[in-house]
Amino acid sequence: MTVQQGLTCTLSAFSGLSVELLHSGKSLKFQAHGFSMRPLLRDGDLLLVEPAKSRKIRVGDVVLFSKPSGSVVLHRVLQIKTGLDGYSFLIQGDQIPTPDGWIPQDRVHGRIVKVERSDQQFDLNKPIIRILGLLAVLRSRFGFGRKGLPFHLERAVKRLPLFYRYLI
Repeated sequence: MTVQQGLTCTLSAFSGLSVELLHSGKSLKFQAHGFSMRPLLRDGDLLLVEPAKSRKIRVGDVVLFSKPSGSVVLHRVLQIKTGLDGYSFLIQGDQIPTPDGWIPQDRVHGRIVKVERSDQQFDLNKPIIRILGLLAVLRSRFGFGRKGLPFHLERAVKRLPLFYRYLI
């Protein structure tokens, strides 16, 4: 039997600790708080984050990154560009109307690889979850609203048996 112990800390302490752990090559498991990544990631989910390797981050991945304020946030990669300073990632929460902006690779610390919710575990590298991530990217990039055909298509996708267990 494995016993897991948790550590409770402030947001600023968590930000510093998570960045240090990930940059030292260690994975991090913590409980999600917030609603910006619903429906795939939910408040209370346990998330496993692995250290980021810029070349392995793909469009649709959910990454842990630092905001200019120093706090860390989990949002989805919408686009990737390469420049003289390396990679930059356009990042946005699934429920947030505007992107966080272009985030340089040195502020992207980890990538979510697993979600635990109740008695279920989801591997975010599985093809079905990758498809959901890419659909979320399309939704964010093209601003599907709460009306019209895009909204009805989104509702229909959520009800498909293939996706239902992850989104409802």
